[in-house]
Amino acid sequence: MRGFVDPAATISEFAGSPPPIRLAREPHFRLGALLIKPSLLEVSAGCDRQMLEPRVMQVLVALARTHGEVVTRDELIAACWAGRLVGEDAINRCIGRLRRLAERFEGGYAIETVPRVGYRLTALDTVELAMAPQPSALARALRAAFAFAAAALALGVGAALSPR
Repeated sequence: MRGFVDPAATISEFAGSPPPIRLAREPHFRLGALLIKPSLLEVSAGCDRQMLEPRVMQVLVALARTHGEVVTRDELIAACWAGRLVGEDAINRCIGRLRRLAERFEGGYAIETVPRVGYRLTALDTVELAMAPQPSALARALRAAFAFAAAALALGVGAALSPR
């Protein structure tokens, strides 16, 4: 049907934005003196640890990914809320929590507001990958089993369709 738009589709699918941030798949990284572990929702410096809410961690990851470039509110919505319509209060709340976290850890980073444009994360040091989470043995086994099943299915279909 021409002109039909799926109401379940998100803004990011139409705008060509990157897919939403999946915290379980994000590698750990350093931000100044802080170690950020997105998959564990944890920020640490030495023995001091702080747990973050998932959405707040997603915003931190979105800002860190740009290495000091400005991130617009629309880009945050696409990456952290999967393009859902959210009010400014939701973004402001996450930014406020991240600023309080920066104060607690004494300036590992700062978040600068660029009026009418977006936000920019600045770190004492550069953002760097600390370690990428390794897939578990179960995940590797499941992938191998899936690949084997797909190959077997392709061979079976090919044999069934081949002329005799």
